[in-house]
Amino acid sequence: MKKLAKLATLAMAFTLALGTLSGCSSSSSTEAGVVRVGFMPYYASVPLQVIQDNGLDEKYGFEMETVMFASGGPMAEALGAGEWDIGQIGAGGMSAIPNYNAKLIADVQSEMDGTYILARSDSPVIAAGANVDGYPEVLGDAASVEGLTILCTVGNISHYMALDYIQKMGLDIADVDIVHMETATIANAFISGEGDLACFGDPTACLQLAAEDEYTPVGGLKKQGISQQDAMLVGEDFYESNQDDIVNFMMAWYEACELLNADEEYEYEMAMKFYTENGRTVDESTVRQEIEISAYTDPSNFYDREVGLWMTGLIECYVSSGTMEETVLDALKENIDTSLAEQAMEQMG
Repeated sequence: MKKLAKLATLAMAFTLALGTLSGCSSSSSTEAGVVRVGFMPYYASVPLQVIQDNGLDEKYGFEMETVMFASGGPMAEALGAGEWDIGQIGAGGMSAIPNYNAKLIADVQSEMDGTYILARSDSPVIAAGANVDGYPEVLGDAASVEGLTILCTVGNISHYMALDYIQKMGLDIADVDIVHMETATIANAFISGEGDLACFGDPTACLQLAAEDEYTPVGGLKKQGISQQDAMLVGEDFYESNQDDIVNFMMAWYEACELLNADEEYEYEMAMKFYTENGRTVDESTVRQEIEISAYTDPSNFYDREVGLWMTGLIECYVSSGTMEETVLDALKENIDTSLAEQAMEQMG
């Protein structure tokens, strides 16, 4: 009964309220040539700043409008309401695919790190040391983790990190207390004393805390062997009726990613501008660290790995933890379609 109640609480968190910036359309359909891009103000969406600043939407024959979200759960719900057409999303995409028949057309990053689970440095989890075979940087054991309060954003990558970490400890979701918070509030809550472990889906906030003596990483996506690749999702109606616009957007996107990957200083400038213009206060040194350990999928590495593997592993984790039905995994397999991204690659030459 305890587990069922906890699962119900977590499920409710997937329907959190939505937040968007001004200048965004609220209609459920778009004119030909207009592409409404959903995004969160994090690394995965920095290429949008490049598209805007370099007029790449005009170059490739479409008009870009943007819709901002605080986290992946509300962003997924908004896709179902027809409020955006295409966008970069992490774990939140797993609900948009089965619920709204969204299409996964590409992976966003080729490499990403800096998303950690932090403990306070006097935590018994750290004292327990490394106990998971094959994962020397994952600290803790069942005895030190059981009963702890874990802060994360339900429905995004921090939640995925938490579930995978719990499983690696040999525990069940009912053995801990998962507390949902929006991504932007987790750092301050943890600093003020809330929770025993904090899971960060945002590398900039995470890296800044991890550099302090008071906090120590005990897990993380890459440390746990599940390095992140956000997905490029497209709404069902837009996918069916605006494929030329999707190809045009992806050409602009890949040109932007190519520019960022080629010049780390330019990537830093664009990241700082993107974060600042979208209301984030970030530390310059942690942004530099973030871009050093992350990179985008672009024409040079597009065919290096199979699209959708990270999202598949994510959903498999939720299924095995009992928080998601296996039918979600079936829906994902049916809705991965890279043909439009491949067309963009071909047309770019």
